[in-house]
Parts: sequence; C-alpha cells; structure tokens
Amino acid sequence: MKKKILKLGVVGLDGHGPVFTQVVNGRMPAIEGLRVTAAMPIPSVMIPRKQLAAHVETVRKLGVAIMDDPAELAAAVDGILILHDDGSKHLELARMFAGKGKPLFVDKPFEVSAGKAKALMDLCRRHECPVFSASSLRFCLEIRKALENRKGGRVLSAMTHAPYILRPTMPGWIYYAIHAVEPLYAALGTGCREVRCVEHAHGPVAIGTWKDGRLGVARAVRKGFHGFGFTVWREKCTETSMVDPGKIYPELLKRIKNFIETGKSPVPAAESVEVIAFMEAANKSMAKGGAPVKVACC
Repeated sequence: MKKKILKLGVVGLDGHGPVFTQVVNGRMPAIEGLRVTAAMPIPSVMIPRKQLAAHVETVRKLGVAIMDDPAELAAAVDGILILHDDGSKHLELARMFAGKGKPLFVDKPFEVSAGKAKALMDLCRRHECPVFSASSLRFCLEIRKALENRKGGRVLSAMTHAPYILRPTMPGWIYYAIHAVEPLYAALGTGCREVRCVEHAHGPVAIGTWKDGRLGVARAVRKGFHGFGFTVWREKCTETSMVDPGKIYPELLKRIKNFIETGKSPVPAAESVEVIAFMEAANKSMAKGGAPVKVACC
C-alpha cells in the first residue's frame, strides 16, 4: 500500500523556505512522506528583492507552485509552515492562516516579544488551530541522546552556546541566539523566574534562575568559533557535547511531519512564549548592566 505524502505549504522564501524545500524535495530527500507543493513569497527586510526572486525560481524548479492567495494555498496543502525569516511578521502571517483549518508550524522565533508571542498563541487557540514552533537545535541528536539517558539522575543545571547574530527587527537575543535558549529549555523545562545578562565584546551571557532554584546559562558567541554545544549537569554525571549542524533539519522535519499527522505539538505553545520571554528579559537585563529582570510570563 502506497504511503500518503503530506503536502506542505511554505510561507516566506527569504530564509529557511528554500532550505527546507531543498531538504524535502531534493534529489535525495532527508525525510520520507513530505513534499512541499506550494509556496507564498513574502517581501522581506532580510534579503534584497533580487535575491528573493532568485529563491522563488529555485523552489519553482523543485516542483513547487507559487501562490499569492492564503486561502488558495491552505486549500492545497495538509500543513502550513510559516518560514518567513523576519520573526516580527509571524503574528501578522499567522492571522492569514489560523482560521484555515490546517496545522501551523511557525519558524523561530515564535515572535519578537512575549506579548506578540502570547497573542499568536491565543489567536491559534481561538481558531482551534494546532500550532508548533521550535528551533531545530532543540531536537539535535546530541541533546536528545543526553536527555534520554537518565542514569545520571535529575538534571540540576545546563549551559548552552550558539552564535549571536543581530538583525534590525529582532533585537539582541531574539533572532539567532534562540539556538542557545531552545536547547536550554529542552534540558530544564519551563519555569524560569528571572534572567541576568552580561554584555561582552565576545558575546553576551544570560543566566536564568528557575523557580526550583536550578540555573540555566546561555552563551551567545559573537567572536571566535561560531559553533553549537551544551553541558548538562546531573546528580551523578556531567554530559558535554558539540552539535553537528549538518543533521539538525531532518530531526526538526520529523517532528513537523508527526505534528501535521496528529495535530499535537512536541512543544507546548506556552513554552514557546516563555522562550521569547526569557530572551526579552535577557535583552532588558543587558541594557541595565546585568540587573535581574523577571521573565514576563512567569
């Protein structure tokens, strides 16, 4: 019996849109059972118009229909991926699709402030629209292996690091340093009470204090080697690993596939809101010289 191929609609071709399409529709697909069949390009401050036009042609050559009507795109697919690289537009774009009856994946960042992230979550709840948002680093093989091995006992603390890249519409931590914050939440879960963040020429360091007293440290690297990695301290052992970025997209796409099939997100929307609130607090603390700032949603 032939397996069903889930049809995906991509919204935004300025960032991960062409990348995900290549991973899914390319000559050697990284995951079976998915196909990007429709895409809707959105003007973006992230890249020049000429580059966006080139991306449109790239995905068109991969068998993707280019559409400009949200209702037409939603009707043609099983799930919608908002992959527009400018996170400050995600709530606006979600409003176009939340009422269309299709599961909605929202690329990182969920939004650029805790207030807008909560508004996006509430929008999807009102429309009974399943929603899922995550950084691909949350599901990297290395951290999944570390967290699934519980022989060392309870996780007491964790430290993560990722590159720090600034963009005008996504201040400080919001755009790229989320790749450090998402794995931190994968390790520690929700419940961060406050954040202290120290700015440095080599990149800021944010220290979160959880309600149960545990500490989570996120390092955002501006100078030096721009890799991804983590340390997890348990009751009986310490696990440290670098992350192979070449394998991160297939792991995220596996979760997207299951999400579209079941309508159940592997990351609660409330946790995605707290991730944004953590980074918002880190930005505020950094501006105050490292003074502690409460996480807005807690």
